[in-house]
Amino acid sequence: MGERKRDAAAVRPSYTAPFGGTSAGGARDAVREARPSGGGYAAPARDPWSAGTRAQETGKVPDQVWRAAFGAAAAETKPEFPELYWIGQLHGTYIVAQNDGGLYLIDQHAAHERIHYEIYYEKFGDPAAASQELLLPVTLSFAPDEYAAIRGKLPWFELAGVYLEDFGGNTFIVRAVPHWLPEGDEADIVREMAEWILKERGIDLHKIREKAAILCSCKASIKANQALTREAGETLLRRLAACKQPYTCPHGRPIVVSFTTYELEKMFKRVMS
Repeated sequence: MGERKRDAAAVRPSYTAPFGGTSAGGARDAVREARPSGGGYAAPARDPWSAGTRAQETGKVPDQVWRAAFGAAAAETKPEFPELYWIGQLHGTYIVAQNDGGLYLIDQHAAHERIHYEIYYEKFGDPAAASQELLLPVTLSFAPDEYAAIRGKLPWFELAGVYLEDFGGNTFIVRAVPHWLPEGDEADIVREMAEWILKERGIDLHKIREKAAILCSCKASIKANQALTREAGETLLRRLAACKQPYTCPHGRPIVVSFTTYELEKMFKRVMS
């Protein structure tokens, strides 16, 4: 992806990474945050809300729109999550943990996805303000029919802080993206977003925010077959416990599988009833 413009006065806000360091698989442990002091990307003067509710002049989604779209979700009760203690890692994919209640297996990729998803979901509440112009813009080419369809859907990209410019020849220039997108994965994220927008019917603010957060969380998370240190695993467990929905990943897959002490004893016939 093209390099992003940097400002000497750029501020790098603090971010507690899910992991203390780089794992053996070379995972990127934190989402880089560097916002220029000059503010977000200044989009071309045109209405970014022709496909939805009109934004304020600043490009920020009106508060009443977000409240209407996401107020109910914010009011959901956070489920209780047990305190877990690290035992080890299985096949570089599952964290093995325990407590007085039994044995737990945690899918490390799904857990990390959930952590990142909730971070990105909040960030996409106002992505336009975080858009940063690329120093070296890149191009994305599409089939002629896809190109024609995307031309009419550019406002939906802008709701996610992504600004595309028609370059002709079935090609778009990516002019700006939110500065906190996983670095190096911006082009893939924009292309996957385009594929989703082309297929999705009935797009709205909630769907845009949710899909964009899912795409980013998947790219930024550790993968299977990747070794973790004890410190990294324990940090992941603590951050997972703090999530609003710690039991399922953004795609709906389970994160935790558990066996009670009684179930384990029954398997080994230590109890007969």
